[in-house]
Amino acid sequence: MAISILVADSTASSRSDLVAQLQKDRSLDVVSEVSDARATLDSVRAVHPAIVVLDGSLAGMDVVDLVTELNQSAPDTGVIVLIDSANMEVVRRLMRAGANDYLIKPAQPEDILGAIRGVHESVQKNRSGAAAMDLDATKGQVIAVYSPQGGAGKSMLAANLGVSLALALDAKNKPGQVALIDLNLQFGDIDLMLNLNPENTIAGLAQKGHVGLDADLVEQYLTTHEESGLKVLVAPSTPQYAESITVYTVEQTIEALRESYQYVIVDTPAQLQDTTLAALDFATTILLLTTLDLLALHKTRTALEMLRQLYAPEKMWLILNRANSDVGITLSDVETTLGVAMRAQIPSDGRIVVTSVNEGKPFVIGASGSPIAQRINTLAFEIMGRDAPGETTEQQSGGFLKKLFG
Repeated sequence: MAISILVADSTASSRSDLVAQLQKDRSLDVVSEVSDARATLDSVRAVHPAIVVLDGSLAGMDVVDLVTELNQSAPDTGVIVLIDSANMEVVRRLMRAGANDYLIKPAQPEDILGAIRGVHESVQKNRSGAAAMDLDATKGQVIAVYSPQGGAGKSMLAANLGVSLALALDAKNKPGQVALIDLNLQFGDIDLMLNLNPENTIAGLAQKGHVGLDADLVEQYLTTHEESGLKVLVAPSTPQYAESITVYTVEQTIEALRESYQYVIVDTPAQLQDTTLAALDFATTILLLTTLDLLALHKTRTALEMLRQLYAPEKMWLILNRANSDVGITLSDVETTLGVAMRAQIPSDGRIVVTSVNEGKPFVIGASGSPIAQRINTLAFEIMGRDAPGETTEQQSGGFLKKLFG
């Protein structure tokens, strides 16, 4: 069945050009074309298109207000906005209002077609899978590790946390407890951090997507970390395979792993792309990682503003990495800037971390007595809802939180 499209553009020439481009594709059906905001709202209510392609300069109403009204009156209709420049403030406002995607004008035909198919697929999956997305207590928890700042230590945290959870649950004797997905699709390096030699990657799994992904199939593409029993779905071996990983692949993979594993860790890229958002949607907990520098804090605050529009605040745990760095920014500064209580602080130890990466041996095993390893072990137990051995809840909270809440 063709995807129904409404095109809204105040300029007749650009509107007709876009309609002509879309009509060349038989999988699309342009059901309406309008020239102002009021006609857009009326036409959406009348014809119920699957997708609205909306010019950001449409006459009659501010585009953010229009997207808000479209989202409220037609929540099952995807909205793609064409804007003049990548103004991040405008983009943030559009995302908050409910836009599904945006493109910079002049957009290439293939980019518009790709956005339409991507948004349509995402909306369909969200609608048909709404019940399945509810967190079922009988299924595994999904822990997404995210940071908008590259180099924050996200993969380090994901790898060591996965190993720590696997060891805590005695995964070697009880297989099927903890899985880790490397969703850094272009430059993933979890396999190097864990000294793995994978025969399969998520790219190979994506090629099977047309037949549907179930737990048995996904299991064939996992690589075992022998020292802990952690199961890892490795990123593609080369960047060009990244484009083959769709939102559908990510959703089906996580859902399949939730059926078999108690915890699913997802190491996500810094970019909030469709596949990243798919993982965050599934997450029971989002570990939002930041560091003690102004650029990281600025990006983290921007990310928090967007994530708050999408997820409940209790779903997000703010984690400070390299928390003991002496860089002129205090822990109090961080909380004041971000307006969120710090959930955990991971100390800096460059020697241990670099040695761990070079040797391919996670430091929660190779340097298990170090403060950085102990803190990640404590975080693992907090995720499980248990006190870490030898620590009280007060000790886990750390001096900073004690000062704030004591």
